[in-house]
Amino acid sequence: MLVTQNFDLSSLMISISGVRGKVQSGFGLGEALLFSRAFSTMMEGGTVVIGRDSRPSGPYFESLLSSALLANHSSILSLGLVPTPTTKAVVNLAKAKGGIMISASHNPMEWNAFKFISKQGFFFSASENQKLLSIIRDQSFFKEQIHPKGYVESGEDYIDLHIQSVLDRVNVAKIKKKKFKVFVDAVSGAGSFVIPKLLQKLGCQVVSHNCTPDGTFPRPPEPTAKALKVVEPHFKKSKADIGFALDPDADRLVLFSPKRGAISEEYTLPLALQNVLTHAKKNSKVIVNLSTSFINEAVAESLGASVIRSKVGEANVVEEMIKSKAIFGGEGNGGVIDPSIPSFGRDTLSGIAHILNLMAETGKSIDSLLDGMPNLYMEKQSFPLSNGLSLENLYDKFKSEFSPKIISERDGLWMFIDDSWIHIRPSNTEPIFRVIIETKTKNDLSLTLKRVKTCVES
Repeated sequence: MLVTQNFDLSSLMISISGVRGKVQSGFGLGEALLFSRAFSTMMEGGTVVIGRDSRPSGPYFESLLSSALLANHSSILSLGLVPTPTTKAVVNLAKAKGGIMISASHNPMEWNAFKFISKQGFFFSASENQKLLSIIRDQSFFKEQIHPKGYVESGEDYIDLHIQSVLDRVNVAKIKKKKFKVFVDAVSGAGSFVIPKLLQKLGCQVVSHNCTPDGTFPRPPEPTAKALKVVEPHFKKSKADIGFALDPDADRLVLFSPKRGAISEEYTLPLALQNVLTHAKKNSKVIVNLSTSFINEAVAESLGASVIRSKVGEANVVEEMIKSKAIFGGEGNGGVIDPSIPSFGRDTLSGIAHILNLMAETGKSIDSLLDGMPNLYMEKQSFPLSNGLSLENLYDKFKSEFSPKIISERDGLWMFIDDSWIHIRPSNTEPIFRVIIETKTKNDLSLTLKRVKTCVES
């Protein structure tokens, strides 16, 4: 438990994904100011990039953060309402000391968060997060400057540079010739302006839906196929060639197709991967996390590449990509990571451009491309972390029930059993644990789910 200056921070979710909590019941003014001061201390007067999503609490968190930074001689590039990948890209492009994205991603509206970004646009590493927490514990904050020299300026021009970096990765002329009609649901979040702007530069006719950032989320913020059922009628009415749905900070991407409607987020990465590997050298390496579908292995193998699995979390995937010199990567939650783009993290702009490029170059519709993908038999379930629950005991139950051939405990418990896998792990962003299962047949999935239920409920 982290307690400092009468603030109990134990209710916050503090992880490699940053710090997040419910506003006024965990992550309020006092707690946000503590983290703002600690982050400012680490920035040591350098230039800092700030972006945010559309949550009503965003402007006041940004004001707190800006005050702390200015008091320590830092200057600020303010981006306003932008996707998380844009904030990360601008840190890189502007050669800033660091940055913060103010967004609780797919969490409900009453949550908010600081996502800490270090040099070159990477999320804080584990050691950087530990340094931040030690500053709070030790109260080793900077001393306020009598004559602070920092200033605030707009970083709007850098947003266009992020868009251009994405355009440079695809055949813009070929995409423009197709004149795709594209439906966009930004959940009234951070992608409401930037994503339509990218599509317009690709010559697409844009049908905007939920692209008014008015401080509400008109559908569940996590863009799963189930959550997007309420949007399907609007997509079908638009008669668009393809549709894209985002989460509030626009680093996750889910697709609509004319025949299937909203599809699983697990198809986003392999579609983008197919486009990249078509132009890549043989024996290239791709990184996905432990909870990501087998489909990526199938695509990679067909195009002469290999897949390596990392721990869950963008920072973990990126770390493994750098280590392995991978040409592409991502996560099955709809996160596409192209290291050639300065965001070097989950980037919906990148995913959109690569998938449209695949459609343009192959001449195939999105439904035709999906027909060429392996079938998906996957289930993702979440369970509350009750006070009396021991994850270690739960892991033991799973090991006993399934007698797996391969076990990994570097990120919860990952088990490979007869061409299927199960991953059990605590969430980095919510007080829950997740169980993800993938099998090769529908019948195997049904049988495995029954056995999983026995482990969880017994």
